[in-house]
Amino acid sequence: MKKTMMLIVLFAVLVVSVAAYSGRVYQPVDGYKAPGFSVCNADTSLSVANLKGRYVLVNFWASTDAESRIQNQEYDSFCQSLSQERFCLLSVNVDRNERLFREIVRNDNLNAEAQFRVDESCLSRVARDYHLTKGLRSFLIDPEGRIVATNPSSSTLTQVLSE
Repeated sequence: MKKTMMLIVLFAVLVVSVAAYSGRVYQPVDGYKAPGFSVCNADTSLSVANLKGRYVLVNFWASTDAESRIQNQEYDSFCQSLSQERFCLLSVNVDRNERLFREIVRNDNLNAEAQFRVDESCLSRVARDYHLTKGLRSFLIDPEGRIVATNPSSSTLTQVLSE
């Protein structure tokens, strides 16, 4: 009877530990693995997993969120001066209207090669995985795929990239 009870307790502890660990690994907070997703623009389809080996700044923005559009313009300007071999900007639009997305990229004079849209079929999963219900955010992902900064400033980006 003691052995059976001990096995049940051990199994319960193991299940709780695994459940707690797997939930924390994919939280979009500093130090944890960045959730994967795919995006596309007029020319390219791209997966976050394909960008491992360099720093990636994933910036989520929408046409209806003025703050995220301003941040997107600042990141776009900052990132144009950086080496593409070591760093990549991945600006991800979460609007459902592709035409509006293209118009804003053109009107805001953004680098079209760094601007992508999340396919509508996976938009809800990306929003859930990155907790975008509380506002649009940016994540700096290191070459190993871990989030090292949330909503980084230009000075934070400069500091991390100079290490």
